[in-house]
Amino acid sequence: MIRLIAVFTFIMLAVFCGEAYAGGFSFTEHGAAASGKANAFAGEANDPSAIFYNPAGITQLPGTQFMIGTSIVKLDSTFRSSTTGENTKLEDQFPIVPHFFITHRFKQWDERLSVGLGVYTPFGIVVDWPDNWQGRFNTTNARLRVTVYNPTVAYQVTPGLSVAAGIRIADAGAEFEQKFNIGTGESKVRAHDLDAHPVGWNVGLLYHLKEISTSVGLQFRSELQAKFNGDADFSGPAAVTFGPNARFHSSIKFPPQLILGVSTKAIPRWTINADIEWEGWKTVGSIPKSFDGTASNLNQRGLRNWKNSYVFRLGAEYAATDRLALRGGFFYDQTPIPDNTFDPTIPNADLYALTGGAGYRWGATSVDIAYLYGFYEKRATDASSIDPTITGGTGGPQVFGSFSTTAQVLVLSVTYRF
Repeated sequence: MIRLIAVFTFIMLAVFCGEAYAGGFSFTEHGAAASGKANAFAGEANDPSAIFYNPAGITQLPGTQFMIGTSIVKLDSTFRSSTTGENTKLEDQFPIVPHFFITHRFKQWDERLSVGLGVYTPFGIVVDWPDNWQGRFNTTNARLRVTVYNPTVAYQVTPGLSVAAGIRIADAGAEFEQKFNIGTGESKVRAHDLDAHPVGWNVGLLYHLKEISTSVGLQFRSELQAKFNGDADFSGPAAVTFGPNARFHSSIKFPPQLILGVSTKAIPRWTINADIEWEGWKTVGSIPKSFDGTASNLNQRGLRNWKNSYVFRLGAEYAATDRLALRGGFFYDQTPIPDNTFDPTIPNADLYALTGGAGYRWGATSVDIAYLYGFYEKRATDASSIDPTITGGTGGPQVFGSFSTTAQVLVLSVTYRF
């Protein structure tokens, strides 16, 4: 009992004390075994993280199983100004993104029925630029965390076919800071305690072609429409005009996602996976900023015009021994952000990433670790931008230059089977 209490305490600390991140919004490292294979896991889905990758896979898991883990992220981004030649680096951040999954397959009632719960963070931002940098009128600090609670039910329709459905209950929080000038000198606004609670759903399917040792998985996640409400504090000369604080509102639609995956074990000791993921980022037409009262003069439509995008993943696992597995993979993640709405709040570009990892199992316990290194294509801001905080239309300097960004992620997961 004491050991179970200790485990439960760790889970609660991990889930509720973690700080979210995304190297451009979407985050998919929610299980080290999957992440070691470049998150190409929809066609395999054979551990509790299947609740995220393809919930139909939990019908493969006997008894009760739970997984706890975390991802540690480091994002490096450098802005090189084309007007001053100066370099500005993103402040160092090491956000922690926890994950927790538990599954149970009924034995006495109906072995074909399984249930599960996942808690994970599929979207987030941690961006911290210096207060005096050239782009301070666009952003100096931005944080977003979307934690999803995902109860799931799965059913094995036939020996080869499983289906699943779940509810995605999201707890979203955000804050940001930026400078502005209304003609009385530089001021700062800090929006904080922004929260929203959107609800969505997901469904999954897993089909085994046993004669060729191959399985095919499909998952769809619905959009999540978050309407944020919170407070904004003003400092500097504008605090006299607007007062020290005001109510603040914003909204964003997180995209629907469709994932198709294939997994094959046709070669002895090898598992080879491939996934293609469609993300409907066209839902992000705008991210408005709306202030109540006299501060409404600062309201912005926040036009984004993002486009739908794809992620292509390829991963492999080699069973070196009955206990030790070695993994590797590669993925290419298209950016949804067009050139004319790209900004330093989300320094996102086409991402190329290599992954590697290992897993060790003894008895009822497995420990998995994975590492990801990714580099983003260089992106530039120039006079073609429709964002006035980039072109100098809000009283600040022009933010013309290029962004070079890399990302590193370390993922650790522990799975226990009852």
